[in-house]
Amino acid sequence: MIHKHLFLLIVILTLSTIARSQDYNTQYNICSEAFNKLDLAHVNDTVYVRTVQKRDSCLRGVTAPDFEATTLDGTHIQLSKLKGQVVVLDFWYTRCEPCIEEIPDLNKLVDYYANKHVAFISITFDSTDMVKEFLSKHPFKFKIIPNNDTIRRYVFKLISSWPYSIIINKDGKIMDISGSSKQANTFNYFRKKINELL
Repeated sequence: MIHKHLFLLIVILTLSTIARSQDYNTQYNICSEAFNKLDLAHVNDTVYVRTVQKRDSCLRGVTAPDFEATTLDGTHIQLSKLKGQVVVLDFWYTRCEPCIEEIPDLNKLVDYYANKHVAFISITFDSTDMVKEFLSKHPFKFKIIPNNDTIRRYVFKLISSWPYSIIINKDGKIMDISGSSKQANTFNYFRKKINELL
């Protein structure tokens, strides 16, 4: 009986390892099977959120999909060229109250990890002009990619929920993905996750 349980455990761990070594789109499809079975017209919010959280959790360990973009200050970014650094991606927009509430703690993170091989990148669908106007009242120290919803919708295939964050390790693998505001715990939440990867 013990041997049978041990064999099953080895099979499960092997399948999990194989699944996580696949490319992002393949793993995303595997992770989305339960989500795709939901009747979205009749499912309640709690079940929907839990199913999304399970899908996000299932994506941990998979290599992040590559993308290229230009930041507000004209810097060209290619995710795959950031290997060797921990990367924090923040998806937000200028009228999102929970996003705005997190900015002071996110700025503290940038200062805390200055010169420590951590890249902080935020991505918003808002136009360059809207972002510049927003920044005049709310300084945000992340490298900001404006006027871009392609990365959220088509590269990572995230749901329409903000803020959304992804933490990627030095090898380019997703270590944390979360679609909820951390609010008062934002700084400590990210610091703990980043420290584990440095």
